[in-house]
Amino acid sequence: MPENSPKNSLPWTEAHEAFCYQHHIPPAAKILWQWLMMQGQIASEIEPDLSEFNAWVAKVRGKPYSHNYLKKIFEILVSCRVLQVIKQYSWKITKLLVRPLSWLNPPKKPREKKLHNHNSSYDSATSNDISAKQGLDSSSNTLTPTTAEFEELERQHEILTACAEYEIYFDPNKRTTRQIFEFDIKDVRLALKHFVKRGGNQAINNPQGWLINCLHNCYWEDQQISLSGFLQLMKSWFPSNLPRDY
Repeated sequence: MPENSPKNSLPWTEAHEAFCYQHHIPPAAKILWQWLMMQGQIASEIEPDLSEFNAWVAKVRGKPYSHNYLKKIFEILVSCRVLQVIKQYSWKITKLLVRPLSWLNPPKKPREKKLHNHNSSYDSATSNDISAKQGLDSSSNTLTPTTAEFEELERQHEILTACAEYEIYFDPNKRTTRQIFEFDIKDVRLALKHFVKRGGNQAINNPQGWLINCLHNCYWEDQQISLSGFLQLMKSWFPSNLPRDY
């Protein structure tokens, strides 16, 4: 397949976005899903090579995903039933199906009416059905995320994805993970670069805790200074208008 000419146009809809939101599919996995959708007809067998996907990602974002992270986002799509693996040739080449969204969200079967009281009136049954339908409608509306919720989830996914690229994994369901969402993605990336500078996972025993402390204290802004620089800073810090009898 030519590098810049997908076989099919992308049949991506807002329903796909909602599915990603409801199943906590990170942006990297969503991009892989979209890329796989363009490799052939939906629900037909394809044999994609994830190294080709990674090469495409490298052109778009400047660097490819690590092999471990690429495996992880592939497994996320499999666990969410988006992909059905038919045969595994290697970690990066598989024969699979990309399932259609209609299969992932099958329509609910209508519930059969059971008449427990043969003396109940038709109007009463009708009113009960209406009440039940209203309840279902109201509950389904609460599951529909707003645009602001989508944007916030995308921001959080971007932060978790950036950390995962450095093998720092946060559980999005843990309350303590909320701390890292308090910071901007730019600061998170600066902290991650400083994490590597300080020795990474080989030198830091608790990378999650260290990263949050780094963000709170802006470790990356710390610079080693010489004696002359220290004396100059002390001179500027100490007040110049001291009383005569000091």
